[in-house]
Amino acid sequence: MWWRNRFLRALQFNIEDPYGFFADKINANTLVSLAKRVHANVLIVFARDGWGRVFYEGSRLYPRHHNSALDLRELVSKAKDNGIHVIVMAAHTANRYIYRLHPNWAQRDIKGEVLVLEHYPRAAKIIDPHWPQICPNSPALEQFFIPEVEEAVKLTGADGLLLDSFRYFPDPQRACFCQYCKTKFKSEYGEELPHRIDMEEETARHAWEWRYKVNLRAIERMRRAVKRANPEALYLYNSHPAGWAGRGNIVVAKARKILDGVFAEASEVDIRGPGMLTIITKLSKALLGDPNKPVFVSRNLFYDLRPVHSPPDPTIRLGVWEIVSAGGYPQATIFSSQFFADPRAVDAIADVYEDLEKIEEYLVGREPLYYVGLLFDPETHDKYYWSKPEYYIGEVEGFALMLMHNHIPWSIVSMQDIDREAEPNKYPILVAAGTSVVSEDSEEKLRGYIAEGGLLVATHEFGIMRPDFTYREALALQDIFGVNYEGTLRFGFAYIHLGIPEVKDLWNGLPEAVPIGDHSVVFARERVEPRLGELARARLTHAKPLAYARMGRSGYGYEYTLGKSTPAPDSVLSLAAITYNEYGNGKTLYYSFRLGAHYSRLGIPDYAQLFLRPLLKYAPQPPVRLIGSETVQLEAYRKGDSIIVHLVNHTTNQRILSAPTGPSKQSPPGFDPAYRVHPARVLVPVRDLTLEVRRDIVGDKLRVWNPLTGEEYSYTTEGDWIKVSIPVIEDHVIVVIEPRS
Repeated sequence: MWWRNRFLRALQFNIEDPYGFFADKINANTLVSLAKRVHANVLIVFARDGWGRVFYEGSRLYPRHHNSALDLRELVSKAKDNGIHVIVMAAHTANRYIYRLHPNWAQRDIKGEVLVLEHYPRAAKIIDPHWPQICPNSPALEQFFIPEVEEAVKLTGADGLLLDSFRYFPDPQRACFCQYCKTKFKSEYGEELPHRIDMEEETARHAWEWRYKVNLRAIERMRRAVKRANPEALYLYNSHPAGWAGRGNIVVAKARKILDGVFAEASEVDIRGPGMLTIITKLSKALLGDPNKPVFVSRNLFYDLRPVHSPPDPTIRLGVWEIVSAGGYPQATIFSSQFFADPRAVDAIADVYEDLEKIEEYLVGREPLYYVGLLFDPETHDKYYWSKPEYYIGEVEGFALMLMHNHIPWSIVSMQDIDREAEPNKYPILVAAGTSVVSEDSEEKLRGYIAEGGLLVATHEFGIMRPDFTYREALALQDIFGVNYEGTLRFGFAYIHLGIPEVKDLWNGLPEAVPIGDHSVVFARERVEPRLGELARARLTHAKPLAYARMGRSGYGYEYTLGKSTPAPDSVLSLAAITYNEYGNGKTLYYSFRLGAHYSRLGIPDYAQLFLRPLLKYAPQPPVRLIGSETVQLEAYRKGDSIIVHLVNHTTNQRILSAPTGPSKQSPPGFDPAYRVHPARVLVPVRDLTLEVRRDIVGDKLRVWNPLTGEEYSYTTEGDWIKVSIPVIEDHVIVVIEPRS
């Protein structure tokens, strides 16, 4: 396969407006010259756009783009002559051409309104949409989508095909109820397609899974068509992991054997903090389940939703380095309007892609240094949290950020792979953050993992549900945790009491009562954020308590804002909040509350300490660690006898990401705009870092250097550690530690 043993640097160039404002100025020479200028070795372009026009000759399905000078056959030929591979995008479910021919083929909501990808105002009536979504249950699959992908690859000679925005999801707001869906569901299940999506109804559960099956069947059939045209073509799916309620991630998890790779579109990165690109890169790799399958992750060459405007250079450089350090391939996206109006970002991506080209040998064939495996469970996401997946994602995301901010090596592990990955020698630590659905098989595999020497960290309602929707009425592995589960307390606010005399030293410097819960940002009917302040009733049996649950003195606070603030602490309960236990050769840490969600939401260091202090006390030493600012990200790999460490500096000027705090009865007009999103503009160098690597994994006689700059780093040996001095980091440093010959 052409994509193996290469580090891929992709440039995505979109011609994406109905009138082709600049299409007559863009040809094969334009794009090949641009790819060479930015040191890209992969070009990604539309074979067919959302209006149903193609950029190649000879289509029997669609009209040629009326204003385009680009011919994809010529592009593929010229790109190949310059060592550049071309991937074409097709089968976008948005297709105005099909819709105008066959309006009944469109996806429609429960009220019969056309489902669209374009951003219509909520109250506006949809009339003649630009991007209506076409249903894969309609004849469009047979008559257009399947022949389209085969034709696009065959007529252009492309090296791969990307299903760009192939969308058919089960969420109530996005689910299709067109006549074809109703007929097919009835024929397959003998039931009417339910009008209400509620997991408390069995038919609704069938419909939920059926919609995924529709998606997978279409993806599989299109794969066969692509491979007929070119068996060596790379077959990708645009999963958009942080969008669409994360349903694209579930598609990837279910389609992992069908797909050759994933494009993790990350258009939300400019309204998220550092770490989002890392999380979705590692998540996409885990859900694909094969480290040899490529994960492309986008760093747009425009800022937020402003395709014409180039962002400041640091946003591009840091975004690319974050993707690369997390194990992904960068995909820089530019639109034709920006290319002609404000192409400054092209220089920024050229600089960082040139750096990647220089160190390619250290980016290919590397394997992460495994330490913490952060579990992600598609069943929990889609069954227990089906209506509120953000509560699950927040719990997982919070632990990812705690690990990242404290320089602890971590990977994401899909629960699908628990049989393969739950090995103490590979992951000394597994974290099951908010994993509420656990099968009997997975429970036993984790039991064995602990007995063999692993440390399992679990939170809140761990395994209370099985994949068949039945309840355990207990936690999974609760005999090992040393507690009995007795339901969940639905508090708005509560406290974690750290004042147990026997373990007080563990919590030195922290307050005796750490609050959990927060006010609602919706503030419509409830003062509190639903679910955030919940406590699983964990009655101690034989575990060692590290903290107890504690009541708040009232349902909400009276001080300061009278209804949005935290209440004062009250009585300590006889319920465990944090426990430690031993089983066989292994250990467990159990948190009865949503610790990760609190850190994700508020970022208060106390929450991180509740996780880190017990972890570092009871777990084996990490393979690497960094002494320095939490704004420097550490990612570590092994390649042969070498250890490769990436340090990414997220220390910039103060970004502004503000959001409304929620209305109330007496809210006056705002003082200033509620929505403000400012980019990173200035990169602040960080000095005097110390990278520490365990001697048992590197030895003593070493060369420690930066292959990008040629700089050699000094190091000392102290006990079990090799300590490397890093004088300064600007945007990124790569450190290679290898035996000195």
